[in-house]
Formats: sequence, structure tokens, C-alpha cells
Amino acid sequence: MQFLVDPVWPWPRVAAATVVLLALVLWTYPQRVRHLPTGWRRLLIGLRVAAVLALVFAMLRPAIRFDEIDRQAAQLMVLLDSSRSMTTPDGPGGLTRRQTILKTLEDEEERLDELGEDVDIRFVDFAEEMIPTDEPAEDAEGEYTAIGDVVDDLRREDTGKRVVGVVLMSDGAQRAPAEDAADPRLAARRYAEERGIPIHTVVYGTSELASAGLDLAVEDVLIRGGSSIFEKKTVPIEAQVRLLGAAGRKVRVRLLLEDRSGKGAGQSGELKPIPLAPDTQPFTEIETRENAVTVPVDLSFVATTPGEYKLAVEVVPDEGELKLSNNRIETLITVRKGGLRVAYFETPRTEQKFLRRLNETAEIQLDTQVVLPGPFLDRTRIEPRFFEPGAYDVYIIGDVPARVFVQDGINLLDRLSERLSEGAGLLMLGGQDNFAAGGYASTRIAQWLPVDLEAPAESPQIKRPLKMIPTREGLQHYVMQVAGNNEQVWRELPEFSGATRLKPRSEFIDVLARTEDDVPLLMAADTGRARTAAFAADETYRWHLHGYEDVHQRFWQQLLLWLAHKEFDTDSQVWVQAEPRRVGPRSPVSFTFGARDEEGNDLPDATFEVDVVRPDGETVSVTPQRSGVEHFAEFRDTNLPGDYWVSVKATHEGEVLGMPALARFIVDDRDPEMDNPAADPDLMSEIAAITGTTPLTPEQFGDLLQNLIDAGVSTEITRSTQIKLWDGWPFLLVFVGLMSAEWFVRKTRGLV
Repeated sequence: MQFLVDPVWPWPRVAAATVVLLALVLWTYPQRVRHLPTGWRRLLIGLRVAAVLALVFAMLRPAIRFDEIDRQAAQLMVLLDSSRSMTTPDGPGGLTRRQTILKTLEDEEERLDELGEDVDIRFVDFAEEMIPTDEPAEDAEGEYTAIGDVVDDLRREDTGKRVVGVVLMSDGAQRAPAEDAADPRLAARRYAEERGIPIHTVVYGTSELASAGLDLAVEDVLIRGGSSIFEKKTVPIEAQVRLLGAAGRKVRVRLLLEDRSGKGAGQSGELKPIPLAPDTQPFTEIETRENAVTVPVDLSFVATTPGEYKLAVEVVPDEGELKLSNNRIETLITVRKGGLRVAYFETPRTEQKFLRRLNETAEIQLDTQVVLPGPFLDRTRIEPRFFEPGAYDVYIIGDVPARVFVQDGINLLDRLSERLSEGAGLLMLGGQDNFAAGGYASTRIAQWLPVDLEAPAESPQIKRPLKMIPTREGLQHYVMQVAGNNEQVWRELPEFSGATRLKPRSEFIDVLARTEDDVPLLMAADTGRARTAAFAADETYRWHLHGYEDVHQRFWQQLLLWLAHKEFDTDSQVWVQAEPRRVGPRSPVSFTFGARDEEGNDLPDATFEVDVVRPDGETVSVTPQRSGVEHFAEFRDTNLPGDYWVSVKATHEGEVLGMPALARFIVDDRDPEMDNPAADPDLMSEIAAITGTTPLTPEQFGDLLQNLIDAGVSTEITRSTQIKLWDGWPFLLVFVGLMSAEWFVRKTRGLV
């Protein structure tokens, strides 16, 4: 037994408080009771002093501690990886990893027995969960490795015994497919913080498997800009290709696109190679001299038709390759209407550099044909393919004279005129060698341009600062709506240093912007099926340089969309999105969906029915959920590889809204555990470091056992019980009794 004191304040302050309280009582209280007889006076003062001493007693917070020694069995946990990757035969003498673990235990059997005299050694097989075992077997049939989940289960487990350590024998590769599987590092950190028990990691296997034979695999696919793309825009794709045992071989990597000809909703089409087209790279060949290497591959293609398609990156199987399921990764893309291709003919001007940034948007593909200036002008070769039917939606002509478009006796501007009659758009920018000065008055496109191409009587160039101000009509036009405070923003934009002198062809031409002194800068017209515009300036890059990047991008996007008749494209009334669109087996997929009325307004109170059609044809109903104005659902029945189709029907106020929305997601035909069974010694090192140990080789396992034997494992536990004398009903009863007794005496003597 031990008496303890834990003052509420430091000792000097407690002593000072005690002196002050006693002084107040002894100085003031006797004067109030001096008329009483001596016995009653002493009794009241004594009761008051006793109450003060009780308060001081509480300030000291005294306690009595009782210590007793208890004995509790100690336990050493040995976790043995039994997942299928442990069947990889990369151990000494061709042993599998699981066989190597058993050999390690067999070699250290004597030390295990010696340690087992004082410590309960518990063997546990694990893959996706823990399975206690008395006799570890050679079988390794666990579906996948979930080290994080196993460590979390270990943290929550209460065996009733004191765990002195954990030994993790594994290849260290976390392969749990579900997105919500616990991260091994975070699980190890939680285990160390809550339990304070070290995890000794013993690594089996190698991270290099080149000796396993030829294996070509696509490991990752990234669609730059996202999986929602626009028609007629080049789609760049990055892939990671892993080559094992392929030294000296040429390997072909290609893109495959789903052919949906004759396929209806809910039906999958055949994947076919994408043919080569201008400015695309749908296939490539790679070669390496290394036996084990991961190579980045860049591919691209142009999506031509709106809709949802399956896209695959494939390493073409090579002779002698046994495992083919990892040669391809499939994903889904949505090709949307509204995307447009723009052909831009320009000399090397600053404006060109900033207009090219439109390619950073998902919606616009701007292909630039650089025209060499000066003496090299006539050497420029413009390909006729630019003017083939349907090749481009909009054409931009910069500071380029008309004669550049005459190639091999063919005037390509005649073909451009044909494209305009079919509905293409045309924009001509200000410059020294275009409009009238560039000889366009005698070409067939003169009839399409909204400006008078007769040579002006004055100088064709205005060389003074000019501020672009929208006209009254321009402020209402789609092209000029660049911000919420639209008119103010236009007045804040920096001035141009000059412009080309232009005038509208007729009074029916829309002048969208002028200078402050009424010089026309931007003119637009609907002529037949075509839309055309003339922009007298070529220095909108100044907006970008002065901090108006968003205005610059929005203006140009809207101008090009308007020229292509795509400013009012809308989607269907019911929509659904699946995320992610490509998952591994048993991984969850989330759906978001919604509905809108015919005017495009959201309908948050719509009612939805959600169904998923599995690859085997079974239809599974999913319960829709709502959070605020958002509607969502989650689907977890993804054990079968293949295409899953999501159907969403919507009703509002008893009426069916449009057609059901469809989306698709893919469950990879992959085996996460065996596609790449390489060991991960780095993860094992991190787990060891987080819990305060270092990773071990199988040969060092015996040293760990010997250290535990030499150090001895204590089974004695000291349990302490502390009784607080100040915090309980006895003390409260004493204090209340003293105060009540004093009050009773004062009452009986007429002092209250």
C-alpha cells in the first residue's frame, strides 16, 4: 500500500491558499461569536476551521494505491501468407515461397520449441482473412493478399494474452481488389499506436520475375483529359507496358475500339484495331534489351461518332507467351457531340501560340498549319486533306495571302467554299497579308466573308491603341458573354496596339465589337448554311498576359462553337454516370444520376429506378439513394468479369421522362493476385519501420528467436488499484456534515 498526494496546484500555491483561508477564519470569525459562552464559541470556530481543513484536504487530492502482481501468458503471433502468389517458385532450389516459409520454420524448430516453453507461439495463415492453424501446410490457395485488413483484424482481436510481438512472413504484395481495402501502412500505424506491439517482417520472393518466362502485360491506361471526350478531337492515351523475358523482341502495342454496328442498347460489340489516320498513332512497336522492364507508351486516335464505346490497349501476344489474360486493358469512353475540329493556317505569330492552348480543353481540337513567312512563303505545302468533306468544322485563316492555298494548280479555297456551303465555319484574323491585301477579293470565299474586300482608300492598318468594346447587339450575343459582370470585364481588358481596317459588307452584318471611336473590330454573319466572322485584331494574347486567361479561353471557345453551330447542344433528360468505369473483381462501383425538364432545369424530386445487367444476363435492381439534391447508388456484385450495363428510368409527377439513361462499366478479366506476383520488399520495410523494427531475411528469423530467448519474456504483470480519498461520498458526507453542524449551532444560538 502506498499513500499518494497529487495537489491541484503547485505546493507553494496550495500552502499560500491554506494560510489565507485559515487567517480569514481566525481573524474574522471570532469577532462574530465573541458574545457567546466560551464553549459555544470554541465549537463554532473549530467547526469552521475543520471545514477549511477539509477543503485543503481536497486540494491535495490524496489517494491510496494497492499493487498486486499477476501472471499472464505471453504470446508470439506468427502470420504466414497463404495467398496464391506464395506458389511462385522463386525460392532457393526452385522452392515456392510457401515451401520456403515452411523450411524456415523447420530449420528453426529447436529455437521455436525453446521459446515456446515460456511463450505461446500462435501460427495463423492469412490471405484475405486470418485462419489459425496448428500445423502450417504447403497449400497456398488464398484468393488475394489483404495485409492491411489482416493487421486491422489483429488490432481488434483480444486473445486474453499479452502479445510480445508479431512476425509477418509474406511476399509483401498487397493485392486486395476492393477500393475500400485497408492500406497496410495505415493499418500498421494504427496497430503501433493502439497496441504498441512490434511487427517483424520476413520477406519471401523476389521483385524481379524475368526468369518466369515470356510475359507481356498492359499494367495501366490513362486517357488524358478524362474518359468523356468530344467527337473529331484527337484523344491522347498513355499506357504502361510491362515486358518480362522480352529482351531483343519487337513488341506491338495497339488500340482497339468497339464496333457497335448493328448493336443496340445493352449489347456489346467486337473490339477491332483502329486504322491509322492523320495526326494519330493508334499503334506502335517497342523493343528493349532488358529482361524485365516497364515501358511508357503514347498512343492516340480520333473519335468520329458520338456514343459510348469500349476502348482497349493491347500488347499483341507473342509466340511462347503462356499467360494472355493480362495482355489487354479495356476501358470505356463517352464520345460527346459538340466537340469540334479546327484547321488554323497562320504564320509564326504570338497569337498562334496562345490560340493553341485551346487544345487543352476537352471540346476543341485545333490543328495548326504553319505558313512560312517572307521568301519561304511559296514553299509552304498545304495538304488537301484539310479540305476533305467532314474533316473540319471551322477554318481560321491568319496572316496568310490567298496564293498560298494554290497547290499543284488546285485552288484549295474553292474546296473551302464547298465546305462552307455544307455548313462549316470560317474566321479570318487581322494581318498585313489577308483580307483585301491578301488577294481574297478574287477568290470564291469572298462571298462568304462578312466584310467588304475592296481596298480601302485609307491605310489598311490602324496603328494606334484600340480598346475592344462590345456593341449593344454584341452584349446580347453568345460569343461576347465572357463573365457575369460582362460589360465591366470588357472595359477592363487591355488595349490592342492596332488592327486591320475593315468595314461590314452590308447593313445586315452583325457588328459584335467596335473601338471607342466606332471602328468595327468583330463582325459575324449567317450566310446560307455557313457562319463566318472577321476579326480585325490579332493580339488577344494580351488578355492572357494581363491576367485574363479565363476570359481569353472563354471568348475563343464560344467564338469557335458559334461558328460550328454548336452553342446550343444539349443532353437527354435522364442521365447516369458510373464511377469508376473500369474496376477489378469484387470492387464497388458508384452511380450518380439525375433528370432535367425539357428546358434543361434539374428535377431533384424525380423518382428513379436503377437496374444493372450483369455479364451473365442477370438483372439486379439497385436501391437509389438521395443526399440533398444528389441521387446516387452503389453496386458491389462485381465478381464476374465483363460488361455491366446500368439502366436508369425517371418519372416526375407521374410522367415518364424521356428514354432510360444507360451507362456501362467493365470488370477486368484480371487476376490481381497472379497477374504480377512480384514480391514487394519495400512495403514490408515500411511496415517494419512504422512499428519500430527492421525487415528480416528468412536467414535472420533465427536471430530474432534467439534474441527473444536471451532477453527472456516476462509473464508477470503488475496491476495497480488506486482509491481517491477526496473523490467520493465519504469525503462529501464529512464536509457536508461539518457545514451542517456549524449551521445548526448558529441557528440554535440565534446567529442565523
